[in-house]
Amino acid sequence: MMLDQENLNLLNEIILNYLSEIDNNDVPVIKYRSANDLKKELSFSLPKTQQDINSVFNSIKDYLEYSQRTLHPQFNNQLYSAITAPAFMGEVISALTNTSMATFEIAPVATLMEKKMIEKLNSYVGYKGDEGIMCTGGSNANMLALHCARAKDDPKAYDEGNSKRYAVFVSEVAHYSFEKAITLMGLGLNSLKKVKASKSGKMLTSDLIEKIKEAKENGETPLLIASTAGTTVKGAFDLIKEIDQVAKENQIWHHIDGAWGGSALLSKNTKKLLEGCELSDSFTWDAHKLMGTGLITSFFLTKHEGILKASNSTAGGNVYIFHDYENKEYDTGPHSLQCGRKVDILKLWLSWQYFGDEGYEEYMNNLVDNKNYFVEKLKSYPDKFQLIHEPEFLNVCFQVIPSDDSDINEFNFKKRFELSREGHFQVNFSRDDEVIYFRHVFANINVTKKDIDRFVERLLSIR
Repeated sequence: MMLDQENLNLLNEIILNYLSEIDNNDVPVIKYRSANDLKKELSFSLPKTQQDINSVFNSIKDYLEYSQRTLHPQFNNQLYSAITAPAFMGEVISALTNTSMATFEIAPVATLMEKKMIEKLNSYVGYKGDEGIMCTGGSNANMLALHCARAKDDPKAYDEGNSKRYAVFVSEVAHYSFEKAITLMGLGLNSLKKVKASKSGKMLTSDLIEKIKEAKENGETPLLIASTAGTTVKGAFDLIKEIDQVAKENQIWHHIDGAWGGSALLSKNTKKLLEGCELSDSFTWDAHKLMGTGLITSFFLTKHEGILKASNSTAGGNVYIFHDYENKEYDTGPHSLQCGRKVDILKLWLSWQYFGDEGYEEYMNNLVDNKNYFVEKLKSYPDKFQLIHEPEFLNVCFQVIPSDDSDINEFNFKKRFELSREGHFQVNFSRDDEVIYFRHVFANINVTKKDIDRFVERLLSIR
């Protein structure tokens, strides 16, 4: 089936109808169904023979009907949210052109856009140049940090494998992607040293120093320290300058996982949370989390020119794809873990074309303003809510206080899932040991003060 005017018109009609429902308070974020109920309600069988095009449009309608409406102002469940209009347009055009980022030849405009955007983001971090690459997510970017750190410490590992017993240091509340990266690189989970964190979620520098000392005494080579700029649960920012000093004293690669909090650099009001980030060696930044670009828009950034090619380039592709020609220096394939790589840059490029530096600063400030408004609302009902922590960033963790003598943790666990199944308010939950609480994240630019009021009113009615 070719793309034609008639089919595009039908698709456009479905999309416009979907969008018209978003601002309707009666339309839920999700029409909740259990997995078993959904399997009964929808057909998940695939036909043997070719079908009429209407079957495609019916499947699209079903998909939209029962999926999370992440554009909805009451979707505050994940560390990402609504896609903006420019980013949506970029996603559509990327799909329409359907090319790969491996070489300049097959992605000339996108290649130049990506290099320029990496240079832009590097300038926000405090790095010079355009060393970096877009990835399939923050997890992939964190693995690239380890990959580059090893290449710098021991270039022979490229051919001979690990010749050292490495040690990698992360906070005990760091993202679990480091565990996956460690095992994929053949280092073993025992190589991952989890450093104690404060109650607010910040890595304790004193314990980091002790863990490094222990590793050296055990014959291990410290390879990388990962600071977290915005932890997943509480949104805590590690003390980057302190940690970097430890890294420099011990000649250890210092990576910052800014997948969630990297966008704090967009505003002068929040960039202080990342003070000292320019001192680090590499940085993870997920634009899809707080810049409205849609999944996936992830970057690995570094100040070490040439390290990505040194870590990833092989001779295998030179026969058929990486040729000697006038634009060879712009080919990104030799710098990436991937060959086929989707054009994700257009979403962010068009978004930045629309918002500009000042618009994105306002974007971030609006999210912070909404968070502050919500926190003050909760504090105005001290007998109804209690904060788990004083929010440092855009994560608000709190408990609803039961009106009777119910166990508060069991109460919050039960009520959160009741809300989720109800479908009108989507927020997540987490736990510290036996303490269970709601986790509301402010990533959705479509949220207004009235939406926050509605959510608080619903929480007040929980009994």
